[in-house]
Amino acid sequence: MPGFENCGRWRRFRLILNTRHTAPEEYHFRDDTWTTLILPSRPRKGLKNHYEGRHMQITALSKHIGAEVTGIDLRQPLDDVTRKALNAAVVEHIALVIRDQEFTPRQYLAAIANFGEPMPQHFTQYELPDCPLVCEVSNRHTDKTGKRVKHGAGWHTDHTNHVRPPKYTCLFAVALPSKGGGTSVVNMRAGYEALPEDLRQKIQGMRTVNVLQGSASAHSAHSAEAQADQKPVGVQQPLIRTNPENGKKALYFHPVKTECIVGMTPNDTQALLNELLAHAVRDEFIYTHRWKKGDVLLWDNRAALHRANFDYDPDEHRLLHRVLVKGEVPE
Repeated sequence: MPGFENCGRWRRFRLILNTRHTAPEEYHFRDDTWTTLILPSRPRKGLKNHYEGRHMQITALSKHIGAEVTGIDLRQPLDDVTRKALNAAVVEHIALVIRDQEFTPRQYLAAIANFGEPMPQHFTQYELPDCPLVCEVSNRHTDKTGKRVKHGAGWHTDHTNHVRPPKYTCLFAVALPSKGGGTSVVNMRAGYEALPEDLRQKIQGMRTVNVLQGSASAHSAHSAEAQADQKPVGVQQPLIRTNPENGKKALYFHPVKTECIVGMTPNDTQALLNELLAHAVRDEFIYTHRWKKGDVLLWDNRAALHRANFDYDPDEHRLLHRVLVKGEVPE
């Protein structure tokens, strides 16, 4: 379509030759086999912005965060167009839920490889023996004292003590409680933009030092055990991270893994991180996923924090399979 590349307030995801467009209020363009997603700069009233390709659809779930994918079986090979559309949707919407999947662990790992290279995880005791890049997240895990571990109860991002931390975290529902047990993801691009100007200026150029368990962080016996056993060297990360795929800035930190901000004490560091959370974590920036069997949920760690919700009967089993996708060195 002549002039299609210069479409003003619309953002172009991909261009197919011989395109025929449908009604413009539907916010997409279609040819005989695929639809090209055109997202507005801001999601429109009614959340109509979506992608359709054969049977696959990607639909925004809220103004600030979240999109749902239906009509795709990730056990089947994906072509480049579909793969690029899915990855673009994660970057754009930060959290992506893919419905109605059914996997063996190896099939799950192969499906997630469409989003990048899977990487090893910290707690090797939770690796699946025959598929170690897939780990269990279960409410039946216990620490050395026999006490049940509450994985991810506070806002955090994953593996910040790695030089190249994961860009995506991916979860697949295996066993679920009858109600509750959701996973919440918060948009830290929007959180960064919502900071008061003086606070935003104050944190420019700051870098965190990341270990398994910061000395002044909220107590995590599980991480503390690993910290004592492994004694890892601290890894510095930017407090404000720029996503290389879209150039957008976001707050980036893990309160438990932060030993300190360079030039600050651990206690002063935790006070500042708590202040940032108080300003940045707002209800309108949060997507809370209500799990259904067959759901895959993944999010962009470069622009999000997440946490697990423990509002369910602990006698019921909650089991998710987790895969992490290797990222770049944060800048």
